[in-house]
Amino acid sequence: MAAGLQIWDASGNLVLDASYRVMRIINFQQLSNGVSGSLVDDRLAQGGWVSFQPSINAGDGYLSGGVIIPEFSISGSTLSWTYQPKHSSQYDIFQDGFLFYGAS
Repeated sequence: MAAGLQIWDASGNLVLDASYRVMRIINFQQLSNGVSGSLVDDRLAQGGWVSFQPSINAGDGYLSGGVIIPEFSISGSTLSWTYQPKHSSQYDIFQDGFLFYGAS
């Protein structure tokens, strides 16, 4: 009989086994003012993921214009983010927030 952590759902299906890889958070980065950037971490090459948590929800305090959010990409061990340029400097805003990234 195998030993270790195993978790089943109410129907008896195995949903987690100790041999499974579980996503883990490596670090976080604050993004602000529409500044694009990148970082290198060798652990991202194992299979990386990102989660962006805005500091203000869309619709909170915006009267007009667009909210420009960052776009993310992972290539090997490099994580990059870019913001598109503003269409209207008077009304468009860049979405600030926190980028959490990790490996699976």
